[in-house]
Amino acid sequence: MTKGLPSLSLAEVVATSGLMSRTDRKYVLPLNDFLAVTEALRASLRCLEIDGQRVFGYSSTYFDTPDLAIYRAHRQDRRRRFKIRTRTYTDSADTYCELKVSGKRDETVKVRRPHPAEAAHGLTAPALTFLDDALTVAYGRPAPRPLTPALITDYRRTTLVAADARITCDTSLVWRSGSRSLAAGGDLVLLEVKSAAERNSVTEALAKLRIREQSVSKYCAGLVALGLATGGNRWRPALRRLGVA
Repeated sequence: MTKGLPSLSLAEVVATSGLMSRTDRKYVLPLNDFLAVTEALRASLRCLEIDGQRVFGYSSTYFDTPDLAIYRAHRQDRRRRFKIRTRTYTDSADTYCELKVSGKRDETVKVRRPHPAEAAHGLTAPALTFLDDALTVAYGRPAPRPLTPALITDYRRTTLVAADARITCDTSLVWRSGSRSLAAGGDLVLLEVKSAAERNSVTEALAKLRIREQSVSKYCAGLVALGLATGGNRWRPALRRLGVA
């Protein structure tokens, strides 16, 4: 998918587009449409490469209350909503505890701290303190309790960088919870365009190709797809495009 694109180191990606505060735009594309997008932007794209590798494994464990209060806040599109997860980069086993909060004007703000890889499916006392402090700063209240693992997402990711945006390209998406498991369509790419501005060269190229933005959350859509949550009609179109509804 990225053959011929110039490479970019991780340090260069962070320096060029290390966006912890950003606007995200999401799209679900068949592989052929994704290739058309990369071709349209080829002159300005570079690809993250580490030790000769351009595709990397990710595994995220999402945490929620027993009554899925975090999921329901997203379903109801509440202004003060957030996600709590651990993320493991499976090629290196580096693991982080992450908090994503929704800011003003659809802005997403992410903060994170290193987390023990052996505790990827749980929240340690330091992680809970970190989450309490970060949510108190963001919303004036600590993290809810109790928090338990609700969903695991596994996928492969390629990261592309344009002059004014970062593009994450996720494939081989699998949702897991307990004994339940479900894989998205194999020829689909979940694209996220991350930029400091709402409009950029990538979203303009997608618009010219008549590729429309798609409301999708890996966490919320996964709960609905596995039958673990109700009231998820807003994610049904994305699930249909992902081949699981």
